[in-house]
Amino acid sequence: MRIPDHIIDQVREQSNIVDVIGEHVRLKKTGRNYTGLCPFHTEKTPSFHVNPERGIYKCFGCGKAGNAITFVTEFQHMGFVDAVKHLAQKLGIQIPEEHIDDPTGIYARKDAAYRVLSAVASYYADHLATSDGAPARTYFTSRGFSDDTVKAWTLGASPASWDTTMSFLRSTGYTDEHLSDAGLIVVREDGRMYDRFRGRAMFTIRDDVGRVVGFSARILTDDPQQPKYINSPQSLVFDKSRVLYGLDKAKRPITEHRLAVLVEGQADVVSMHQAGFTNTVASSGTAITLEHVQLLRKYADTVVLVFDADNAGQNATTKAIELALSTGLDVRVVVLPSGTDPDSLVRTQGAPAMRALLDGAMSFLQFQYERFHQLGALDNSLQQAKAVRTLLQWIAGVPDTLRHPFLVRELADRFRLQESHLLGELQQIASTSTQPSRTSRPATQPAASPPSTTPVSQQHADVVRALILPSERELLRVALVAEHGLALLMNKYHVTEDTFWSECGRRMFRRIQYADEEHSDIIKSVLDDDALSEAERRELADIVFTTNEVSLKWQSFEVEIPLLDYSRNVRDALVHLRMHRLQAEINELTAGIGSIPDIDEAGRVLYRVQELTAQREALRRVLNEHPDTSQWLDAGIV
Repeated sequence: MRIPDHIIDQVREQSNIVDVIGEHVRLKKTGRNYTGLCPFHTEKTPSFHVNPERGIYKCFGCGKAGNAITFVTEFQHMGFVDAVKHLAQKLGIQIPEEHIDDPTGIYARKDAAYRVLSAVASYYADHLATSDGAPARTYFTSRGFSDDTVKAWTLGASPASWDTTMSFLRSTGYTDEHLSDAGLIVVREDGRMYDRFRGRAMFTIRDDVGRVVGFSARILTDDPQQPKYINSPQSLVFDKSRVLYGLDKAKRPITEHRLAVLVEGQADVVSMHQAGFTNTVASSGTAITLEHVQLLRKYADTVVLVFDADNAGQNATTKAIELALSTGLDVRVVVLPSGTDPDSLVRTQGAPAMRALLDGAMSFLQFQYERFHQLGALDNSLQQAKAVRTLLQWIAGVPDTLRHPFLVRELADRFRLQESHLLGELQQIASTSTQPSRTSRPATQPAASPPSTTPVSQQHADVVRALILPSERELLRVALVAEHGLALLMNKYHVTEDTFWSECGRRMFRRIQYADEEHSDIIKSVLDDDALSEAERRELADIVFTTNEVSLKWQSFEVEIPLLDYSRNVRDALVHLRMHRLQAEINELTAGIGSIPDIDEAGRVLYRVQELTAQREALRRVLNEHPDTSQWLDAGIV
């Protein structure tokens, strides 16, 4: 699907970036900007700035930057098209869809699957109010779900007959292919079809951006031949290993506190949210996967596991601990009273009881120590050594090595061992796990350098900063923020992309020209221009955000504020660029002069170096002249 450029421009212009970001970040007005805690990394002092006038944001801690569309793609993990559609829907902007570059038709099929799933979710919700939906209503009531909760979570009931849902969807224009792609029908070997979900209480499953992707259907009878839950199958739009139930509602509270509560079932999630624990999520029809915890890591630093107290639940806890630790999450565990789950505990004992358990959550080391003890896995020294080595392997897998000594200290206290001995074992485990295989690299090849602790995105941003010259940065700043700045550079000073020294500078200036020709807002356009790297877009955002502006408070003094004059800035930038080129040529000639065998040729090169040096010094004197003089421009410096 392709969205017309004028629609994208309209979405950019009409999106209030403070409102868009304010849905997820608590912002405080500070002068012209709004500030808050960055939603993309953990911080205690606000370094996240939002400029409503230019419609952009910038974090001076982690470097994330962009406009309203960029924020939605980054924070809600949407593709560009989905982000534009999301914002357009909020603004009431209709998008005329242009389906192109879809030779297999997969994008059209996915779009239809999303639409039919949304339609059937509403259908199930409406059916809940009918006489056929009475058993499902009774079930939800028994769970203590209020009417508001039922509505908020789009809970529903599926008709008890074999083809009622299928017939309804066909009557509204959906084809059997649409229903099959959405996982709503079962096709038998003889070609006959019937509804997958019949006579069950329906939990609507949404992805992290709120789109309906599937269902979990709970049985309403005591038939032992029927599974308790039936879940949507893997489909074009539903990957159960990548979907966390409730994350669309829990993202904001999780991000605010950087803490998530992970439970096992959909009913547990709904009960926890209704009780006020709105940072709760669960897997959907499968055990916790690495993809689940990687998704959670984007929003949280700590996860509290609240699984069932039975043996299966405790085994699932152990697996979840290992997966979560490997992603860098801190893990804490709540052990529920025997025979309870989060839903039943909240219903029978109330939210204060759950709050007490969450506040008293134990460390993963304490949980696993007690788990080993319950299983009789600490009865002798051999078993104890094996248990310690298992926990050391978990610690070795924690990406933040600064946490290792603290975790080892707790482990040593738990098993009453010497901390130094465990640190030695940990070092051996870590070196063994990271040692390359014998065939992975020739013996003569040097070992890789230690990994940098700087985030990769920030490393890339530093590379861009190093590649472009300060004078190039100034020209880009004028093009972006000065009134008619781009026209000023191109028409008065004859600046082209060839004026720039670095390839990064040439590319960024070229995309600014393109944005000026094709879009109404240059800044917002370049900040989500996929022809630029993420690091280049961040550099442009930084250029915009670090531009000084006259305080609005001067207006109260009735002082006439002169327009900013960029002539000196442009003159100095162009002169410095020319001086840089001259110096580069001088360095090249000087480096090779000693290897010239012909004395006359060496003399000519030396004379050329003297000429270039004289030109460089003449340019240096230009910097002391008034910028309105045109001698420097007439001399062809640009």
